[in-house]
Amino acid sequence: MPDRLQSPLRRALAHLEAWLIDHEYIRVLYRNFHRLSENAWRSNQPSPAFVKKLHERYGIKTIISLRRPDSSGQYLLEKEACDRHGIQLVHHRFSSREFPQVEAVLAARDLLQSVDYPILIHCKSGADRAGLMSVFYRHFILGEPIEDARRKELNWRFGHFRWGDTGKLDAFFDAYETYKADHPDTSFEEWLTRHYDRDALNAHYNAGKLGRLLIDKVLRRE
Repeated sequence: MPDRLQSPLRRALAHLEAWLIDHEYIRVLYRNFHRLSENAWRSNQPSPAFVKKLHERYGIKTIISLRRPDSSGQYLLEKEACDRHGIQLVHHRFSSREFPQVEAVLAARDLLQSVDYPILIHCKSGADRAGLMSVFYRHFILGEPIEDARRKELNWRFGHFRWGDTGKLDAFFDAYETYKADHPDTSFEEWLTRHYDRDALNAHYNAGKLGRLLIDKVLRRE
């Protein structure tokens, strides 16, 4: 057991950090929990009680966290709950405010193809990174076209907005769709590995001051 959870006071402080600093007080009211298929779901950061529910009601075997493992209260409590219920907790880092790197997308594909199902995909808010990974799940695992998958999973219904730097996720898929319009036989993976120019997209992207204020300061997206 981590040192931060070894005394009642330290455990209470870990819960307090999760509730007040990481916004569990919002998540307890709205879990942003949605089904992707018979074997996959998406949500925001799960609490220990929600991890238990995932185990008992949905038989979840793997949780894919798009956040980094660290010494924060929310991570340690999630890891402890996963260990208690026999759930594998794996991490795959994405940023909600950066264009995805080629290697990270391919690694996400490989991860989704290798984990034990049923799975839960989550980030902090369940809006941006969870949406991105859900698009990849629909495309790489369910075989859906990127165009359909991104419209289902990366939209305002889950709390994702094109404002600010989170719009880079939309611009990423827009770039593929624009290229495919002129090259209809190009697969997403071919475009990703041969034609995707991350530096060029970064150079031309303009988030706007108001969008950055909302995403970075108000919603505090990672």
